[in-house]
Amino acid sequence: MIAAWEYEGAARCLVLDLKLRGLRGAAGPLVEAMAARVRAVGIAGSVVAWVPGRTRDIRGRGFDHAAVLASGLSRRLGLPLVAALTRLADPPDQAALGAAARSLNVAGAFGASGCREPVVLVDDLITTGATATECAEVLREFAPSVEVVVPCRRGR
Repeated sequence: MIAAWEYEGAARCLVLDLKLRGLRGAAGPLVEAMAARVRAVGIAGSVVAWVPGRTRDIRGRGFDHAAVLASGLSRRLGLPLVAALTRLADPPDQAALGAAARSLNVAGAFGASGCREPVVLVDDLITTGATATECAEVLREFAPSVEVVVPCRRGR
């Protein structure tokens, strides 16, 4: 997992502006930070995908915030953007759940297409890693490898 920043201060505000307030402009600094971190540590992925948001949230916001982040990262890295994951279910929001409950909450919530290239998987935030783990496992049915890249991580 590659994270540009800890989920605090200005970085936290940017994520919340993008995710909860629907302010697309907040994506720019998040994408730049992710791209800088990826360039510093390197990646093996040859395509960029994202964790698809919940249908209700996308409708309310008007866009899928993780897709915006992934699109920006794909442009900065010069890698193709692929819609490799789909939502099979819209489980409740993870925010109030503990680690074990989060894993159960997202189990079976995602499906993958036949993407057969190494994937750079983008999400907005890693807290326990439950969503990223579920998505990576589904992707690994097709893709040889999955690297998760996020602008922020909560805690260590």
